[in-house]
Amino acid sequence: MVAALVMLTGVIFAANAAPLGEHQRVALLEKALADFDAGLGMLESDPDGAAAHLRGAADGFETITRGGVRNGRLYYDLGNTYLQLGRLGSAMVNYRRAEKLIPGDEQLKTNLQYARNLRRNQIATTGSQSLLRTLFFWHFRVPLPTRFLCALVLYVLFWFALLVRPFVRQTGLRLLAVVLAVGWLTLGASTLVEWQLQSRIIAGVIVADEVVVRKGNSANYEPQFKQLLYEGVEFTLLESRGPWLRIELSDGNTGWIRADQAELI
Repeated sequence: MVAALVMLTGVIFAANAAPLGEHQRVALLEKALADFDAGLGMLESDPDGAAAHLRGAADGFETITRGGVRNGRLYYDLGNTYLQLGRLGSAMVNYRRAEKLIPGDEQLKTNLQYARNLRRNQIATTGSQSLLRTLFFWHFRVPLPTRFLCALVLYVLFWFALLVRPFVRQTGLRLLAVVLAVGWLTLGASTLVEWQLQSRIIAGVIVADEVVVRKGNSANYEPQFKQLLYEGVEFTLLESRGPWLRIELSDGNTGWIRADQAELI
């Protein structure tokens, strides 16, 4: 948890929020971290007191984020707090927000996967998506900044190989240049595709329990599925109409839910 305090110097402010002063941020964060540690220490001896401290920690972290701070470690700490409070959906929302800012963080990946394993709905991905994730595992498992950096390095090495080729008569140099070109083109295309998808695709998480997915944007429509959705289910937003969201699940099924039953990443 102390990582968030260290990372405050690198916070990013949201454009539409009124940022808190530096002293306010530090004071709120120190209090929230202290509440979190106190809550963890009381989980077995005093569950009610632990919950009170954890709620105080969550309120503090939320106040900082509402004050305009976007920080991966802060969202990670908030996700941990909600997970201890048993609010699985809110925990996953904040883990997913942290994932955008600190991709590749091993602790975050472990906690996010742990939270996913706690969901009551375990929805499989479609066959085509599963095949794509298998064939292009490097695209889905290697963080975007790492792919971008690797593509940049391969690009520089490719042009270096072309520049030295007239002066170095090595039969393998041409083959090396081809391999470097294929590498940077592949990783560059992967990076470009994900950047475009991230700018267009809006993801979300169910934060309410016993959510009925309906066939239309009204409670008068029949349920789309027999099965209810529970908190923690992730989805892609397809459409928004007033207080209703049309969502797509990882298995390709779609339907409408109330907007207050979910949070967007």
